[in-house]
Amino acid sequence: MVAVAIVAMLSMIAVPSFMQNVRKSKRVDAHTALTRTGYNLERYIATNGRYTTDPTLLGLVVDGGKAWSDERNYNIAVTAGPSGLTRGYVITATAAADTMQADDKDCLTFVLDSLGQRTPDPATSRCW
Repeated sequence: MVAVAIVAMLSMIAVPSFMQNVRKSKRVDAHTALTRTGYNLERYIATNGRYTTDPTLLGLVVDGGKAWSDERNYNIAVTAGPSGLTRGYVITATAAADTMQADDKDCLTFVLDSLGQRTPDPATSRCW
């Protein structure tokens, strides 16, 4: 009986820690989607003279009217930068509500803009 109690106590500590590490590893899905989308936006402007917000032109998976990261852990949105689509863009990856990433409270949203600025700030956050 004592052994069962010890195993139960250890699993109460180990499982949440394990799940947090799994969520942390899945953040790479957002990082990859942001980086690749930024690269594709730069290719697009080189050919067309302006950026686009159309996810189908940027190599993103589109399903149900939403753009997704490869593993579908994050919804991806591309919007115009402060000066419009001729000058910049903002890419946002938001944890999908029906995935375990929705429990990654400190790192629910990642942002990359055309200047290479990332949010949350990598200097003060463990999200990147």
